[in-house]
Amino acid sequence: MMRPSFSALLFIYIVLNVTLTSRCQAATVPYFHDKEDESFVANPFYHSNPDLEDLFARFLKNYPDNAQVYTIGHSTEGRPLLVLKICQHARYTNLLTPSVKLVANMHGDEVVGRQMLIYFSQYLLMNYQTNLEISELINSTDIYIMPSMNPDGFQIAQEGNCESLPDYVGRNNAAGEDLNRDFPDRLDNEHHAQLRTEKRQPETAAVIDFTLSKPFILSANFHGGAVVAGYPYDNSIAHHECCEESLAPDDVVFKHLAHAYADNHPSMRLGNSCNETFPGGITNGAKWYELDGGMQDFNYVFANCFELTIELTCCKYPLAVTLPDEWASNKRSLVTFVKQAHIGIKGLVKDVNGYPIHDARIVVSGFEGKTVRTTQRGEFWRLLVPGIYDVQAMAFGFQNSEVQKVEVTNDNAAAQRVDFTLSPISNNIDGNFHKIIVERADKAEDVEKNGGFLTLTEFVHHNYAAMKKFLHDIADNYPSITRLYSIGKSVQNRDLLVMELFAKPGEHLPNVPEFKYVANMHGNEVVGKEMLLLLTKYICESYMYDDRITKLVNNTRMHFLYSMNPDGYEIAREDDNTNAIGRENANNVDLNRNFPDQYGTDRNNRVTEPEVKAVMNWTLSIPFVLSANLHGGSLVANYPFDDNANDFNDPFARLRDAKVSRKLNPTDDHELFKHLAKVYSKAHPTMHFGSPCPKFKQEIFPDGIVNGAQWYSVTGGMQDWNYVRAGVMEITLELGCVKYPKASELLKYWKDNREPLLLFIEQVHNGLHGFVRSSIGNPVPQAAITMDGSRHTVYSDTYGDYWRLALPGRHNLTILADGFSPERETIEISAEKRSLRLDITLMRDDDQHWASANDYRIIENVVHTRYHTNPEIRERLAEFETHNDNGQIATFGYAENEFGLYYNSIKLTSDIGAPEENKFKILILSSFFDTTSPLGREISLNLVRHIIEGYKLKEPRIIKFLQNAVLYVVPAIENFESVFKLYNGNKSICDPVIRDELGERLLSPESEKRRDLLLQFLDNERFDLMLTFIAGHSELIYPKDEQIFERFAHYIDDVEFSFSPLQCPVSSTRTVHRDITERLTNLLYKTYNIPMFSLGLSCCRMPPQPQIASIWRKNIDKLKNFLHLIETGAKGYVQDEKGSPLREAFIRLIDHKPVYNVTKNLARFQLMLPIGLYALEISAPKYQSYVAKVEVMQGKISDLGIIKLSAYTLITGHSEIVQLGRDRHPANVLTGFVLDLSNHPVPHAKVSVIAPITKHYLRNFTDSIGAYTINNIPNGDITLKVEAPRYLEATRLVHVTDDGMPIKGVVFRLKRNEHVMGMPRFIFIVFASIAIIIVVVMCILCAQFFLARRHRTDKPYYNFSLLPQKGKELFEDDDLGDDGETELFRSPIKKGMIIKPYFDDDDDDLKHIMHSDNDGDDSDDYSDVNDKHTIMDNQIKAKHVYNDDSGEEVIMLHKQQNH
Repeated sequence: MMRPSFSALLFIYIVLNVTLTSRCQAATVPYFHDKEDESFVANPFYHSNPDLEDLFARFLKNYPDNAQVYTIGHSTEGRPLLVLKICQHARYTNLLTPSVKLVANMHGDEVVGRQMLIYFSQYLLMNYQTNLEISELINSTDIYIMPSMNPDGFQIAQEGNCESLPDYVGRNNAAGEDLNRDFPDRLDNEHHAQLRTEKRQPETAAVIDFTLSKPFILSANFHGGAVVAGYPYDNSIAHHECCEESLAPDDVVFKHLAHAYADNHPSMRLGNSCNETFPGGITNGAKWYELDGGMQDFNYVFANCFELTIELTCCKYPLAVTLPDEWASNKRSLVTFVKQAHIGIKGLVKDVNGYPIHDARIVVSGFEGKTVRTTQRGEFWRLLVPGIYDVQAMAFGFQNSEVQKVEVTNDNAAAQRVDFTLSPISNNIDGNFHKIIVERADKAEDVEKNGGFLTLTEFVHHNYAAMKKFLHDIADNYPSITRLYSIGKSVQNRDLLVMELFAKPGEHLPNVPEFKYVANMHGNEVVGKEMLLLLTKYICESYMYDDRITKLVNNTRMHFLYSMNPDGYEIAREDDNTNAIGRENANNVDLNRNFPDQYGTDRNNRVTEPEVKAVMNWTLSIPFVLSANLHGGSLVANYPFDDNANDFNDPFARLRDAKVSRKLNPTDDHELFKHLAKVYSKAHPTMHFGSPCPKFKQEIFPDGIVNGAQWYSVTGGMQDWNYVRAGVMEITLELGCVKYPKASELLKYWKDNREPLLLFIEQVHNGLHGFVRSSIGNPVPQAAITMDGSRHTVYSDTYGDYWRLALPGRHNLTILADGFSPERETIEISAEKRSLRLDITLMRDDDQHWASANDYRIIENVVHTRYHTNPEIRERLAEFETHNDNGQIATFGYAENEFGLYYNSIKLTSDIGAPEENKFKILILSSFFDTTSPLGREISLNLVRHIIEGYKLKEPRIIKFLQNAVLYVVPAIENFESVFKLYNGNKSICDPVIRDELGERLLSPESEKRRDLLLQFLDNERFDLMLTFIAGHSELIYPKDEQIFERFAHYIDDVEFSFSPLQCPVSSTRTVHRDITERLTNLLYKTYNIPMFSLGLSCCRMPPQPQIASIWRKNIDKLKNFLHLIETGAKGYVQDEKGSPLREAFIRLIDHKPVYNVTKNLARFQLMLPIGLYALEISAPKYQSYVAKVEVMQGKISDLGIIKLSAYTLITGHSEIVQLGRDRHPANVLTGFVLDLSNHPVPHAKVSVIAPITKHYLRNFTDSIGAYTINNIPNGDITLKVEAPRYLEATRLVHVTDDGMPIKGVVFRLKRNEHVMGMPRFIFIVFASIAIIIVVVMCILCAQFFLARRHRTDKPYYNFSLLPQKGKELFEDDDLGDDGETELFRSPIKKGMIIKPYFDDDDDDLKHIMHSDNDGDDSDDYSDVNDKHTIMDNQIKAKHVYNDDSGEEVIMLHKQQNH
């Protein structure tokens, strides 16, 4: 056997070595091929939460180098929040490797994204070794996959459930919170952000921390329910529900990223899935629908991460069999999207020593609104679309880098590299960089002496011009936190200037409360004005220096109106403490008596002043929460209400007299108002002592606060209007006893009021606040929020945000919005925080449910509403009568008389055909305007259906109404075809216009058939009450100047769910219609004694037809209240002593205007009256009047029974003994009334028993209706005496028997005292007038005499006295004139000049010489020295003439001509 040679062995060794080496390399180097491993979709199913944990555990075991599993936190129910990292090296990350995250299932029932990310993780790991594209992607990118952000919601979601509605099973987390509304929002203020933090869910907090801990640059959030790629922003400052883009600075980049996903998705790129249209399959988030607190906006704004929200399927939880198809649709999109992490630029930022600079900013031209920051390793990535950009790096403590011009192509698989090296800023003071040192104007220890100001401050009074300059200077110096604007003009055309103080002035931001101060309402009360000017300067100077002020400005939008009455201020005088000069405006109207009042109208508020109108419009245009009105003249915090119900009739209640006892009138928020008042009072150094002012020493205010009505009545006050009408909590602050103090005292006023003013503003944050949103997250504006049954309603604003001040404790909350089901919540506000954030979600209600709850399930009233034609109206009216048993209560009036030919009507009452004398008669007319009548007709018909259906169901109040009233409903039909043709021709027309509408013809004196028939109908029927409908506003128009109708109007408006008043634009036609309505209201009341109420339904006269249902829903409760007016009042019969009806009798309400006639048959009267105490005077010709005192209670008609009148006249003044009627009720008491001869009550008259003399002085005073009561009167004959200012005394003898029965009806009628100072009033006036005339004449004569003397003295030519010179005889001066006289004063007339008159005629007519005391001397010769009247140069000649028009002497001087 031959041994192998060495060479042969070497060859074998080499061959084996190469073979083994190649096999070893084959085991470590991937073998790439086109086939992909997608076996994971072969058996489709949804991975449960335990399945997901097991799967990730297998990944960690099978792919230890490429997979890493994190638990970033736990869900509400404790389930782990799992994240899978897939990369080249699981244990570390190469420099400049971008990080991408993919998150799904944040809504637990949207599960397709969850499963797609599970598939994607399997696809990446299983194909890493075999697919070159996947290998390169993983090697160059760190991919973080979070399949389920809401495992608790997923746990209860149900497969096959395509929609979240109706129960939202699984959508929210276990705490019921929508996680995609729980992230920090870019529009949140500091306060709102803090509230979000306090209620943040554990899932959200975990994702936030995870996002901020990694340098993510790209992200996607997967959802379901649509097929589209959405991009930021998700909300906007305007907060429109949809359809308006809110573009991010990187909008072009986001659109590129969205197209990268959508263009690779076979159905998404079409953009027409799920019955929605998205061009190119992408959409801006806010354009689709707005949401706050979304995750994609958080990633972009608060981190360097660009995130999209990707909706994958129409069905949120489809059956598992569809998953393979979904994977096929999304696989390429997922890969392409992750690759977008490599577009744009990337690089490192280092210092000169090569160390990385953390948190450096990279600024790219065209994208300055969004800068990216470097990581701790100095890395940055900036996603960009192709283009040429200027790029610069900046960092604190370093000089800005040079600008590098970079061209981005995105052609390669990696981003373009751009590095920066920054140099530190030089410390050399002479270099290019200097430190800015800001020093205070005062030393720190002197700041407080200067009132806390940082700069020198003058404590002076500011007139209008000075105030205007002061405010403009503030606005110019602090433009970032101030905005100066005018809300209107004063009578004398001065601007009513307001300064807004806020971190972002100019607009209302969501969940930021609005606050206002108003000062100088009375022009001579100036302290408040100066305090606000100083407060403005203090806040502006302290912003960013003082944490408290900074927080206040950042979280509160403040508005200061410095002078509501600038005209009055201009005539007020400093240190004027006793006069009222400047108190009123230029029209001499007290502005704090000029606001609409809940209890009535008088001469002070009948006409609204321009300053008041401006303040009202301003207040209603901004959602103010808290307010204060700054006054002077006392030292107290005053809170509503400012008056009582009867104060308009009681002038004594309006007097500031501590001796007069007044009644407390609390609001529903009485305790809250007391708290607010005490906040200011107790912070003030002296206010809380409650000490009186020197002029009002009897005024003591416990704790320095007082209820306005209990102090003295202010009718038409601003604070009550704010509370009742605008929903603003306002108090009135009296800042000092002196209204216009000296300027030297202003520093002390400032130190006393600075802290209270700031502390009061801070109260705006105490209570309840939040957002009202729909179930899909859209804001719900104008939602009404009431608390604890209070009538004080606050409304959510445009963004759905609301604020409701409240004290700590438990409260019951009710929320109502049009189109939503009412929501009720019980909440508790802690005493420590004093504030609670409550976001309210309202569910849409369907019309059928609402109709069942509120409208007897009358579907026709709310479903498919439309305008009915005239034939359809007649058909409906006929059906009301003929359908079922309606004939018992309904009668259709059509062509039964001449009126019926022109006006169709329906009559509703019980027992049709029975006598109607005992029933109220009510008319409802659709409208006096043909263009509003179509809407009024529909509302009227809805009301008829409501009444008829209620009668069928035997609703007690409907039955009661029909038993006690006859209701006529007249839907006007004239010109409907013309109006409806205009509406159909252009449905965008809000207010159709036609000529000669019914209301205009009624006011015209010209006769016209329809006009005359309607007026005749009104005259014949004599309705007790009338209702009609108008448009252009939501107010109620009614007869003014009568308290009864005012209170009726308040009752009609007082509904449980009060919708926000309409804010309708003003137009000429709306103004005309309102004016016509008011004139018709006065006409019907004065001519036909019909009180008419006109209810505003909508802004548009013909709104779109579907809105009729909403208008009906908003107004149904007001219409019910109108019908319920008949439930409260008084009734009775009037007869003579024999029991015969007195058919000519009438009833007058003492101290009220309405007069009511009795019925023509039974002499019955029935009065609709609001609750209260009344005095009814029942009178008849030739019969003694009877006065009955009646208390009207809610829901009850007080029955006075039969009232019998005696046929004699009551004697005024002294009279004989009168035996008076008695009741059966035993009481030793005497009652009656004191009236004047016009039957008006005489309040505060003293009624006393003057005989016989009793142990105790028996007397009492009449109340506001003239009633009096005297107890413990003796038996026998007594003498009563009545005394009242400006009236003659009256006495009466009354016989009192010993049976103990009360004596009622002792009425005095007092005559006015026509004597003044012992003489008749007429003679006194004559003598006084003569005396005044004499005094005036004497004053005029004296003035003329004084002016004549002064005029003579002021002449330029003088009569001189000749005085002797010292040491010389008279006229022996060395320097004598030509005539030998001494000239003491030289004449201003120079030689060579003559005096010549300015006269058009010849000089021959001149008769007088200037300065001649002798009027008859016309000579020019003055040579006689002994005349001694005038010294005149012989060469000067003067002549004068009097101008007939002016009475002035006109002198012309001419040079003498040499002839």
